[in-house]
Amino acid sequence: MARLKSKYQREEFELINSLIRKGKRTFITQIQLIETSKIKDHLIYDCIYIDNGVKKQVNIIARDISDAVSKVENIVDTNIPEMTANVMLGSETLNKTQ
Repeated sequence: MARLKSKYQREEFELINSLIRKGKRTFITQIQLIETSKIKDHLIYDCIYIDNGVKKQVNIIARDISDAVSKVENIVDTNIPEMTANVMLGSETLNKTQ
């Protein structure tokens, strides 16, 4: 894998602050696959994102990474607290499909 030049490597808080200063107030900083779900054909992702300047971290049950990003898009800029978002997106009971 190619390595990023050292001048482009910053700590997470420096990157977040830089993006906020440039006017980006909502963005995803990391999505990582962490486990399989009990729900058929679903995975569990850990997602760290900035929502209107506030850092939040949630677990998301989704079919794939595109589905996970779509679910995050649906909750940003809604003033949903991090704990509530985590329950909504990370609960196997609430994410069961028909």
